Amino acid sequence: MSITVSSIAQLNLGIMTSVGFSLANDEVSFSGDPFDYINHEITYKGSNLVKSYGIFAQQKFGYLFGRSELAFTHYKQEYRVRSFVELNQPPQTLYEKFEFIDFRVLAGVTHNNGRIGVGPVAHFIVGNDDNLEFISGYNERMREVTFGFIFTAGIDAGRLHIDLRYENNFRSVGDHIYFGSRSARYENKPHMVQIVVGVSI
Repeated sequence: MSITVSSIAQLNLGIMTSVGFSLANDEVSFSGDPFDYINHEITYKGSNLVKSYGIFAQQKFGYLFGRSELAFTHYKQEYRVRSFVELNQPPQTLYEKFEFIDFRVLAGVTHNNGRIGVGPVAHFIVGNDDNLEFISGYNERMREVTFGFIFTAGIDAGRLHIDLRYENNFRSVGDHIYFGSRSARYENKPHMVQIVVGVSI
């Protein structure tokens, strides 16, 4: 009974928020017609701050801990588009908006108030909006679920929980973008660095 009571006492339920940024570099792709004439140059220019809001449950077992999270995440990717369809057309800056429901599971070691852990994350797409439809042959093949892996280092200070994280994403920044049947072939992956702040309730 004492073990059960002690275990329950270390269970933390709470709310959390995070902010982060993508480490993906600029990258260029091209679209063209069936005769390989280039119509557009599309340069990925990075993303704005990645913001997330959600809930978490954290349990400590001696020197081990487990944590699960459910969060809503959103951000925008920026593209610079040059068109060669008409002469003297200035470049355009366009944005693609992403909205995800993220499910994360973390586990690792803990000592005193510190934690180090790892675990997988699943991103479920719930919203996507872009202005790229005018590009020659543009079509979208968005995957409903994408995955990644998280490395985290955190501190628990009473009801306050702070984490610094690195997220390794398995998808590329534009693996959903096709021009005709050809992939845009962006290779950079949107790995992220994040600061997460949670409060037990």
